[in-house]
Amino acid sequence: MHTVPQTFGRRELTLDEAEFAVIGIPYDSSESYRTGSRLGPGAIREASRDLEDYDMEEGFDLLSLRICDVGDVEVSQGDFDETAKRAAEAVREVLERGVTPLCLGGEHTITYFAARALEKKAAYIIFDAHLDYREDYIGNRFSHAASTRRLAELVGAGNILVAGVRSASKEELDAAEKDGLRYIAASQFHEDIEEACRQIAEHVEGREVYLSIDLDVVDPGEAPGVCNPEPGGISYRDAVKAFRFLRGSRLLGADLCEVSPVYDLYTRVLAAKLLFKALAIYRG
Repeated sequence: MHTVPQTFGRRELTLDEAEFAVIGIPYDSSESYRTGSRLGPGAIREASRDLEDYDMEEGFDLLSLRICDVGDVEVSQGDFDETAKRAAEAVREVLERGVTPLCLGGEHTITYFAARALEKKAAYIIFDAHLDYREDYIGNRFSHAASTRRLAELVGAGNILVAGVRSASKEELDAAEKDGLRYIAASQFHEDIEEACRQIAEHVEGREVYLSIDLDVVDPGEAPGVCNPEPGGISYRDAVKAFRFLRGSRLLGADLCEVSPVYDLYTRVLAAKLLFKALAIYRG
């Protein structure tokens, strides 16, 4: 039959055949502004099926990547603990098979879910418009606005670098400095992107890496379909240049989150392209 598989990139491999596994985590119970990221995994998959499998810029055939799509975690909206348990179990099962997890969100708390399964102090690179380093947001310690803070408690603040930041409270910045969290402001990408890329490369040098991409890192003029749009972001081209650190790295896992497809029809395409681009650079 001439049908299109409802999977990321039309891939039809099993987990036993794969080197990368796409896992949807459609959880968005703590979004503080616009909701809808629970619809992100499906929308990103849909967009990915219409992208060409050959990356002209990298000279890389994406069909050479052994990718499977294991579907979505059955989340419990409103129950953080149960969802965290289920998501971590799904990621852990993939890791135990020697496969690299690629998680699609959902809100940014999915990075914390994945980290619970990794059980390694990797070098975490988070592309995000927001520092997300609050102690809590309206009493919720596991809000997406506190996701980096909770991750730091799990893996150590010194193991995290947040790139593309342009929004944080004074309390967050003070706490980040005290804890040793590193970040690169979006303005650094505009003023001297080579220096921004150097800092990223320095952070990951000789270490295993976990990559997290919150799509609101990209300027809302280019990626409007996110939950917390923030002016002054980086561009697609900036992101691709920054991904060069992946070449020669050991990628333990990755996630892409905070895409809300109810607001536009393009951001989902950008999300799928960025994930394919990261993999092409990593394997190219």
